[in-house]
Amino acid sequence: MICPNCGARYTVDPVALGPAGRTVQCFRCNHRWFEPVEPAAAVLDEYIPEERPVPDFVIRPQTYGSALPAIADQRDFPSWAKVLIGVAVMLGIVAGLVFMLKDDIIPMLPQDLREQLGLPAIVQTAPQTPVP
Repeated sequence: MICPNCGARYTVDPVALGPAGRTVQCFRCNHRWFEPVEPAAAVLDEYIPEERPVPDFVIRPQTYGSALPAIADQRDFPSWAKVLIGVAVMLGIVAGLVFMLKDDIIPMLPQDLREQLGLPAIVQTAPQTPVP
């Protein structure tokens, strides 16, 4: 099929034109014209292999799923957020351990540090011996 306005060539299945022909539109210049169905003999002659010009456009059916939108990748946490969460978890664990073991840790601190922190002074007492 050739556009009478601009000369663009198209390859169209004769079945797509229907039994009575069809109005078609040129992709290049938007010209519309009626394309009649060729007689059966002409269709057979067209299928005989000979040197024919290559069409400018080939009309093909859409492929399945070609109009589907692309799926966006799910974003992961940024690396700085992972580090911040890790530091917060570690500080929580250390604070919990210090709180649970404070009775064992306070005597190990130097006296002047305990005074600066406002912790009670530890009084050294002699071990009591049982009275006989």
